[in-house]
This record gives sequence, C-alpha cells and structure tokens, in this order.
Amino acid sequence: MLLACLCLSSLHAQDAPKREVGIQLYGLNFNGYNSFSGFYKKQLSANKYRRINFFTGRANTNVSDEEVQANVNIAAAIGFEKRKSLDEKLEFYRGPEFSINTGFLQINNQTVLAIAGGFGYVLGLQHSFNSRWAIQVETIPAISLGLTFVDRSYDSRQLDANISNSVALGVARKF
Repeated sequence: MLLACLCLSSLHAQDAPKREVGIQLYGLNFNGYNSFSGFYKKQLSANKYRRINFFTGRANTNVSDEEVQANVNIAAAIGFEKRKSLDEKLEFYRGPEFSINTGFLQINNQTVLAIAGGFGYVLGLQHSFNSRWAIQVETIPAISLGLTFVDRSYDSRQLDANISNSVALGVARKF
C-alpha cells in the first residue's frame, strides 16, 4: 500500500499551455514592404494573459549616385488580454496595449529622429489547431503622441489617431 501511494503521488493532470510565442505579419502585400512583430504571451490567471511585442520593425537603405538614405523603425509594446472561448478551438481576445516607437532616418548629412508613445486596444481571434499550435488574426486601433527631432534640434509634435483596417496575421507556439 505504501509503495502504491508513493508511485501514485507523482501522477497529476497534464497542465494546459500557459505561454505562447510567435510571429505576426502586418498589412500583407506582395511588394516586399511588410512589417512584422515577434510576441510573447504569458497566462496570469484563467483567461487573462500579459502580452509583449518584443520587436516590431522595418529597416531599409537606398543608395544612388547623389544620395544615401537609411531608415530604421523599432517599436515595443506591452498589454493585457482577456480571452473568451467561442467554441472548443476558437477564442476571442481583447485588451489594452501601451507602446513606444522610435524611428531613425539618415539622408546624406541630415538626421531625423522620431519618438512616439501610444495606447491601443487589441481585438483578435485565435484558432488552435491542437494543444501546441494556433493562428491568430488581430487589429489594434490606437492613438499615439510623438516628437520629431531634425539634426538634434526639436522640430515638431504629432498626434496620430491610427484607426485603420490594418490587420495582423500570426502563428503561435504554445508551451
């Protein structure tokens, strides 16, 4: 009896995946100008997740006889999701997200630096193929406030209301 108790005490139900990592593509077009994002999500409690977009970006360089142009855009975001099951494989998720975005543009000897902070609200659907893989579609209507500096001197302020039809398609690995 003692041997059975010792053996059976190590048995437990299999835990559901509590983390997700993946990649998303934004504004899909076939001209080669697509933005992407990597994300990490961790379950905090039942149907509540913290989400981190740890890299979003675009980098390009144009070189011609008369000018050299380099452009880099990097952003990060953190937010929270609440999930609601629509059926056994489909979930609807929503929640706030805070972001910061930096952009750098160099044209010959002129430098432009832009910094913006924003707030958005995530709306998405996630379809799980099995316990480890899922695809998702989401949009994030957002508003942001930013500053632009030209050659290290303050130049302008901007306020953007980014309510668009931009949709991200993502693949997630659950673990």
